[in-house]
Amino acid sequence: MENASKVGRQLQDGLREIALTHPQVTDVRGLGLMVALELKTSELAAQLVQRAFERGLLLLTAGARAVRLCPPLVVDHEEAATALEIIASALD
Repeated sequence: MENASKVGRQLQDGLREIALTHPQVTDVRGLGLMVALELKTSELAAQLVQRAFERGLLLLTAGARAVRLCPPLVVDHEEAATALEIIASALD
């Protein structure tokens, strides 16, 4: 539980930083490791999922415009940082 809280906070903070430089991200939310970012359109959400997949990261769409991260409870800080790098790269 403690790891989920810490790494989840890292993911949310990192996604909020990404949102500052990527205006297509309209919201970041979550609880623990279940984190989502919302994009302006469903097309952008689908593109993010595909581009992240091509870079080795599995994401899920949730609803019309949201993309969900739901890593295992044992994910560590280094893996979360890699995921954030992939997401930022996929949004560029």
